[in-house]
Amino acid sequence: MLSRTALGAVVGTVVGAGFLLTLETLTRYCNGGPGRTGCGAGFPLTVGPVFAFWMIVAAVLIHVGFRVMRAERGWWAAGAGSGLWFLLFLAVIYVRIFRLDMYQEDAHRFMATMYVIVPCVAYALAGALTGFKLSSSRR
Repeated sequence: MLSRTALGAVVGTVVGAGFLLTLETLTRYCNGGPGRTGCGAGFPLTVGPVFAFWMIVAAVLIHVGFRVMRAERGWWAAGAGSGLWFLLFLAVIYVRIFRLDMYQEDAHRFMATMYVIVPCVAYALAGALTGFKLSSSRR
């Protein structure tokens, strides 16, 4: 159980950092005005595909990690982790928008930290909880 949890945490951290770096790369040169790649009104449209790409990367890494450890239910862990990541991501956005009153730079640091921590927690929980087998009482 500990190895599956550690695998989930490492994969979550890697894909969270990749997601953060991808978003930072897309918005690095946004001071040039509208029409630049990743800037303005079109930027929210790029978050979904980038998020989906990193979910697929995480699913493949989780599945391969489970295969290397000879553990079962790698795809279950990948699916549960991706779903949990999405739900926790929505929860963080809700808290940031409706519950926290921050300056722009503080909010940016908060969200950058959450982009890495949320998938780490999601995939660690998924890795830990999907490995259990329920014993059946068939004879």
